[in-house]
Amino acid sequence: MTLASPMGLRHPERPLRGRAALLNDLQKQCNGRGDGRLHVLHGLSGSGKTALALELVHRLQAQFGMVFGRCAWWIDAQQAALFEGGLRSVARRLGLPGDVVDAGEMVDVLWHRLSQAEWPWLLVVDGVGDPSLLDGPGRLAAGTGWVRPHSCPCGLVVVTTYDGTAEIWGQGAVLHPVLPLDEGDAVRVLFDHAGPNAGSVGGAVRLARRLGGLPLALRMAGAYLAEVNGMPDAFRDADMPAEFDAFVRALEEPVGQDLNPAPVIADTWRLALDMLERRGYQYASAVLELLSGFADAPVPYTLVLRAPLLNGQPGFEGIDGSTVWRTLRALGALSLIDFCSAERGDPSAGPPVGAPESVRVHPLIRDLSFTLRYFPLVITLLGQACEQAGKPEEPDTWAAWSLLAPHALRLVEQEAALEGAPLELQVAGIGAAEMAARYLQARGLSRQAGAVFEKVTEWRTRLLGPMDSETLTAQHNLAGALHDIGDLAQAEALYRTVWQGHCAVRGETFPHALTARHELGRVLHDMGRLAEAEEHLSAVLASQRRIQGDEHGHTLSARHELARVLHDLGRWEEARQEYGQVLRARRRSLGDNHPRTLTVLHNLACLALDEGRLESALRQFRSVYAARSQVLGTAHPQTLSTAYRLGCALRDVGDTSQAQALLQHVYAELSSSLGDRHAHARRAERALHSLPTARG
Repeated sequence: MTLASPMGLRHPERPLRGRAALLNDLQKQCNGRGDGRLHVLHGLSGSGKTALALELVHRLQAQFGMVFGRCAWWIDAQQAALFEGGLRSVARRLGLPGDVVDAGEMVDVLWHRLSQAEWPWLLVVDGVGDPSLLDGPGRLAAGTGWVRPHSCPCGLVVVTTYDGTAEIWGQGAVLHPVLPLDEGDAVRVLFDHAGPNAGSVGGAVRLARRLGGLPLALRMAGAYLAEVNGMPDAFRDADMPAEFDAFVRALEEPVGQDLNPAPVIADTWRLALDMLERRGYQYASAVLELLSGFADAPVPYTLVLRAPLLNGQPGFEGIDGSTVWRTLRALGALSLIDFCSAERGDPSAGPPVGAPESVRVHPLIRDLSFTLRYFPLVITLLGQACEQAGKPEEPDTWAAWSLLAPHALRLVEQEAALEGAPLELQVAGIGAAEMAARYLQARGLSRQAGAVFEKVTEWRTRLLGPMDSETLTAQHNLAGALHDIGDLAQAEALYRTVWQGHCAVRGETFPHALTARHELGRVLHDMGRLAEAEEHLSAVLASQRRIQGDEHGHTLSARHELARVLHDLGRWEEARQEYGQVLRARRRSLGDNHPRTLTVLHNLACLALDEGRLESALRQFRSVYAARSQVLGTAHPQTLSTAYRLGCALRDVGDTSQAQALLQHVYAELSSSLGDRHAHARRAERALHSLPTARG
């Protein structure tokens, strides 16, 4: 039988992308610095393990010359008989006598001979499905199997497999996960195979994400696009995608299902799940199917996979927490899921410090595993997790919400499935989506939050009626988003509707009624209707003091908003006293860097600026800007508000360069998020034009 490496599978004109560091580490093993252990390349089917091994052979041949080919042996391990025959062929080529080759002790003699070798050698065992195949006369994990550790400093054993279970390979093995390619390398693979005329880099990025960076899938998609683009128009069907974005769209439509590369990994996927079941992981298929029902984003398993909620559900009878954890680890070892750290997303928003651990299902595995069978359970788990995560407006919950939000928001996109669920599940799903939208709003993404609030309002009106407390709450949240993006007239109308609705059903002192009236006062203040704003906020403050007391958060909020009105009415001394008392209370209850504390400090700095205390205002704005940047991120609307004020103060003290940098940042961010005709963007633009360099 042949032991030659299948170099015909290597494309010399298309470089292997994204594996340079791993290749360098492996190549060093044959340069007299080898550690003698098995080097196991494990990963999802199609991740490029065999291609990586072939590239290693090519590199070593280039280093040692073609004579190295006689010392490089490639054994296909997909069948036990072929594997054992290949290993005995290696023994013959090393000069072991025929009677030894055919004897049971051959494996011991073979590895003794390889350990004593003084020349570089490489043994590749490719395509190991079930590692128990390698036990042979001994046990793989104990180092007594068909392949085992050795003591030759210039020899290397490479095994390719989808099974990265550490306990199976033992201490004599080094596990190298062959992960999907990162975005940049995945895009390069697409262009390598599709050519330059298949679309834009942005389209290639979107296709690379949809295919999960899996090299085989990228090559298949690229080759398809190259073929379509090289086809005469007369033979090209109208529904054939010819560029990257069209390919992505086709994957989501029935007409494009034949294009989906997922079936090429289906056999390995089924074998892996069967193997886990044989090993006693009875819930593996159910857990994978459940995870595939969440969004294509990291799933915070410690928050959503609560064993008490799972236990008793069909497919999860008898499951407990330790079993959930062992099942996740087993799925991860076979690359069916990936354990991942929290994604930062937009760097300006700051990293989600302390984010829960999460797992992600590869997009193509999701394509294979997804059904709607566990959709009601997904809603239940998400609803419980969202309730336990805490208020989305509080910064100390943002780490959890950064991971929960994509899954909760996806529920409103699954309208057909959600409509088919029982009423209580529909209400729970919409509630989870609403909380996720509140998180978006807290992070300054009010336009995106508003779109979700609008759908929640429509859904609750249909399910619960227009006067239900939950429906009015959804309208309240929608009004808040409209206020944030500057649509003050609609916000005012909605707040009045909510306030009057609560009053009609539950009375003027109902907490939600007072909150709606408070927000109505804020909108009126921002519209310049100061007398009306003062009337509403004074009434709210009196009620909150009577009901909640002077130190309650709602009382302090009303007091702070009333101080803003006094400020704009020119009653500066009264405003300063109110701000000061609210600030002391906020610091006691929330600390110096809570967003509500920083809002009071920002307004005190604005008051100092209006009073002409420029140096004092400048110091305060610098402090608030630094704190808001750290807590909220540099692109948050509140941070941008402080940046605008700081930029104007710097301009007024003659620091033109710093003022210009800040005001340009403010204008760019506001133009991007709200549009360049928004009042705040235009205000920043006018400030830029007021700089001396702009006038000159």
